Amino acid sequence: MKKNILYIFALISLISCSDILDEELTGDLTGDGVFIDEEGINFALNGAYASLGLFIGNSPDGRDGTNRETGWTLIAFGTDTYTNASDGGFKYFNTYDSDLNASSQIVSESWNEFYKGINAANTVISRAPEAIPNNQQKLTEVLAEARFLRAYYYYWLARIWGPVHYTDEETTTAETEAHRMALDELYPKIIEDLEYAEANLPGVQDDFGRATSWAAKATLADLYLTRKNYDLAASYAEDIIDKGPFSLVSTYAELWNLENEENSEVIWSTQFADELEYDNGGNPAHLFFLMEYDKLPGMQRDVVNGRPWKRFRPTNYLLNLYDMEDQRYDGTFTTVFYANNSDSAPSGVAVRDTAVYLPRVPLSQAEKDTKPYGASIYNQDEYTEKIYPSSKKWVQPNRVSTNEESGGRDFIAYRLAEIYLIAAEAYALKATPNQTKALYYLDEVRKRAYGVDNVSDLPVISAVDLNVILEERAKELAQEGKRWFDLVRTGKLVERVKMHNPQAASFIQEYHSLRPIPLTQIDRTSNEFPQNPGY
Repeated sequence: MKKNILYIFALISLISCSDILDEELTGDLTGDGVFIDEEGINFALNGAYASLGLFIGNSPDGRDGTNRETGWTLIAFGTDTYTNASDGGFKYFNTYDSDLNASSQIVSESWNEFYKGINAANTVISRAPEAIPNNQQKLTEVLAEARFLRAYYYYWLARIWGPVHYTDEETTTAETEAHRMALDELYPKIIEDLEYAEANLPGVQDDFGRATSWAAKATLADLYLTRKNYDLAASYAEDIIDKGPFSLVSTYAELWNLENEENSEVIWSTQFADELEYDNGGNPAHLFFLMEYDKLPGMQRDVVNGRPWKRFRPTNYLLNLYDMEDQRYDGTFTTVFYANNSDSAPSGVAVRDTAVYLPRVPLSQAEKDTKPYGASIYNQDEYTEKIYPSSKKWVQPNRVSTNEESGGRDFIAYRLAEIYLIAAEAYALKATPNQTKALYYLDEVRKRAYGVDNVSDLPVISAVDLNVILEERAKELAQEGKRWFDLVRTGKLVERVKMHNPQAASFIQEYHSLRPIPLTQIDRTSNEFPQNPGY
């Protein structure tokens, strides 16, 4: 078992009220009978942590009425770096056609999950002072964790939907009135919570995965970058870089070693247990980024290579961004599959020989014909919705069976390399740019990417601008759920999708930079609750 906090996802239904405006209470326990002492408050606090895990994972087979693909669909589709593969029912989040509307379960489930987390945090904040009356240090830290989580969830809501309903009180009865708070009012409330967390959380927690002061600083750096307050974004990023206990791992591939999830680069991550009974389905990302390798000659589905659901595939734009010397390409993508099925293997291909190859440099037909697996060599112009480089970041070779859907990989919210990139962007885009610092922080990430110690060995960048930053973030953070937010906050979503995602180019419009308010929210609100424009 991972040595970290385990979030019992099922307990979220025990927290007071299931949705902010739900008309019917759910669960068999009430807050008055549970959240009365330190143990009960810890139970509620774990429930607050659970919401991000449930957004990313949800339960398999819809056991709780939700969909496994909700979170990843919302954050992975419809950018310049990822487009849809062959399977799945939510491709409209990539194509931006009329099916992307307020009735989508993807938006309603995401909305509800974040508000459940907020209500759980509000429960802790309102009840902890009476439940923990004699331990001021413990009380302060509990309140700081809860306020961090409340802020973090509101930050997600604000970035996805814009102005949203705000409450800092526990919901214990059915409510039917809600109002969308302007972002200029909402963000100061988020910042106030994060600053409290920054001041009162420890720098290190006994349980890996609990929020720390550094997690609060990282969120503030990200938030100020989103709000275009580049001075404060740079200040928080540099504080983490200069004073934090973090360091880049030595090689990019090392980041995705399953035995190394609690590495020196991770600032904060959402934990998933390896044991199936604890995680209610876990992180399903290992399913979504795989090509259909198991139908090709010499191959069959196995535990190591994964169960390919074929949801998300990289665009040619992303694949072409990486220089040949950039080690992140091989650290991110699987381009070789080794034979595991002698019954279907071509003549001359034995088990453990190369069976499928996706070369970066195109091979001629004559060159293919020299290989016994030549029929399964695919150049980039031969990629399809079923054939494309698969993900290495999310593979789960320790699953219990070939078709197991559950995954235990942690979801990294912030790691140090992103903080370097935040600092680089902030210094490049300040009112008075500092190109020296911008390039310095960018190069700290690039040196690892190219496996060099000296800046002189890197490809030359004459100036750091927004395009340089977006390209570097694309390469460093591919498949990590950052890209849609990057394009929205920089105002580049429509432009870049039209340029680099042909499946999405025809329908995307400016209003798609916000998601539709769930129809369920609008219908259950007694007063007017405006929909986002365009939907």
